[in-house]
Amino acid sequence: MQPRIRRSRGELSIHIGKVFLSIVAGAFFLSVGNFATAAQSNGDQEVRIPLTVSQTKAGTYKANLNIGIGDLKPLSFVLDTGSTGFHVFKAAKLDAAGSGVNCTDQPISFTVGNPGRITYSGVICYAPLHFGSYTSPDPVPIAYLTSAACTPNDPGCKIPNLNDPQAHGGYGVFGAGLTGAMPVQNPILALPAPLSSSYSIQLTPKTGELILGATAPANAAQFRLVPGTKAGVTWTFPQGCLFVNGLLTNACLSISFDTGNGVPWIRTSDSSGIPLQNGDVAPGTSVGYAPQDATAAATSVTAGDARYNRIKVSAPQGAPLSNSSIQAYFNHVFTYDNVNGVISVAPIR
Repeated sequence: MQPRIRRSRGELSIHIGKVFLSIVAGAFFLSVGNFATAAQSNGDQEVRIPLTVSQTKAGTYKANLNIGIGDLKPLSFVLDTGSTGFHVFKAAKLDAAGSGVNCTDQPISFTVGNPGRITYSGVICYAPLHFGSYTSPDPVPIAYLTSAACTPNDPGCKIPNLNDPQAHGGYGVFGAGLTGAMPVQNPILALPAPLSSSYSIQLTPKTGELILGATAPANAAQFRLVPGTKAGVTWTFPQGCLFVNGLLTNACLSISFDTGNGVPWIRTSDSSGIPLQNGDVAPGTSVGYAPQDATAAATSVTAGDARYNRIKVSAPQGAPLSNSSIQAYFNHVFTYDNVNGVISVAPIR
């Protein structure tokens, strides 16, 4: 999921696209039982956190992790590398007595849909986070969202029940991305180094692992993030090129690697090298993602005719951009280097 940030009247506003709206609409089923634990090794050099992967009724995939907030029991959250910040819904009851969470009066709002359909509002809270046996040494900022309203352009929208985690696909979104503005900080970056300096995500269609403090494999392809030019933006999307069925195309563009998006898409001004069928990539076509000047794709997705693998190709809405979706992560290890601005990609060995 890719947020668009807006500030107005001292409030922080975050706009999330259509894919997150499908989560809000309850399309994503989460199991919040059987809480897994995180294994800590090498002192504070590495923390390993189990991930679960599940499919929605529409066939799209999502990855989840369990986190304890303050003194509350662990709850299930969506792992989203397409957004930043820890966004928690009212169902988590962060403001309950004895929660161990410190909620301030600093307002924050969170708008979903493109264009916006529902605006969630709440406040900034702070609490230590528990990843199994590892606890953050300092409180981490959290966007606690406790109310919702339709946006003016969609006055008849359906407001999900903020007290029902299934209405939102869980208790919130763990935004683990590095790109764009961070009005609410990526919670991993609030941890001490080296845990905050580099972390990896390994996924299969059934399971996975988030490893804090991980280093990239020696054979990994390196997608270099572009330094930000706006206040509060450290990194922006890396640049790369598309391969189709193993062959390099002329489509070189920004790439969003996004575990929070279930459906790949491509917005390019040059689709001449991409086989199309009714505006989608022809079923059976492999679309690969590679750093600029690479001779082979680092990872790929295969187009189909189902909702989860139908790859829409359209004209750019601004700069050319492709979202890989969570499927590009499968059977690969993605390592995020916040210090040097690199996303490294290698097959899982």
